[in-house]
Amino acid sequence: MSRFLPVSLLSAAAPLLLAGCGLIQKIPVPKLGLPDRNTVAKIIPGMAEHDRMDSDDPEVPFTTQQTLGHGHTLRLEVYEGARDPERIYRDIVMVNSEGLLPLGEAGTARVGGLKLPQAVNAIASVFRVAGRNTRPITVQLISVENTPVIAIDGDVRDAVFIPAYRELTVRQAVESAGGRKPGSTKRGIYISRGGQRRFFASLHSADYQWSPQAGDIITLSPDI
Repeated sequence: MSRFLPVSLLSAAAPLLLAGCGLIQKIPVPKLGLPDRNTVAKIIPGMAEHDRMDSDDPEVPFTTQQTLGHGHTLRLEVYEGARDPERIYRDIVMVNSEGLLPLGEAGTARVGGLKLPQAVNAIASVFRVAGRNTRPITVQLISVENTPVIAIDGDVRDAVFIPAYRELTVRQAVESAGGRKPGSTKRGIYISRGGQRRFFASLHSADYQWSPQAGDIITLSPDI
């Protein structure tokens, strides 16, 4: 049998081939857009969902430098204990019109008008008053209004929260908080995640071994 197709067969197939090419040309090419703010938040370590309780939860502008007010929604976890921490609370909660933050059976924290460091202290106090006062309470604030955050406290001028992003380093986080108090000679750093606290002998060591993520608490040791 000849290895070549007869001219008649090629002629018959030509219209089909041309029609196929026409179909290919008509297939629309999807336009690739940039991810929106909510999608970006989901890919940041520690951020898995959108900070919204329900359809009645408004989106309220927020920066880490401002105070909390009605409509601000917080994603947080609360742990009890240091050596073997137990998670005793986890939820997404919204500040109501009275400036109160509902915390389930533990009660409510008055956070309206407070900046994040003071608000976290108020939340911890609610759990201690509710009977969780025999072991340390750690409040890990993961985000506010879908803005992922990291806490820096301890041997600093003022405890602060800063926005978290994927390439953030421990050194950058500490420097953005202004570093240690003037004249401090301490070097040790503690970092808390999921209720667990890890010690690093220096900023260099922490920067090399740890990748910050939303909810972390970076504590510059005032003693070591």
